Amino acid sequence: MNRGVHNIAGLIFALLGVYFLVADMNAHHHGHNGATLLGLGEMTWMWFTMAIVHFFLNDCRCSNCKDKK
Repeated sequence: MNRGVHNIAGLIFALLGVYFLVADMNAHHHGHNGATLLGLGEMTWMWFTMAIVHFFLNDCRCSNCKDKK
């Protein structure tokens, strides 16, 4: 996969993280407190973590890997 595909995937995951962040804030406002870590729900953490990983993924560019394609 090339760098652009990783960035697009990271952007999609970040947008999903924002969606769940807003949902967490809305639930907190209405008094529905679930399990949180530093005030964020597990789905928010998951999507933001996946976004960060995809932004920093590096495909191997060594000569051994180029020959396998």
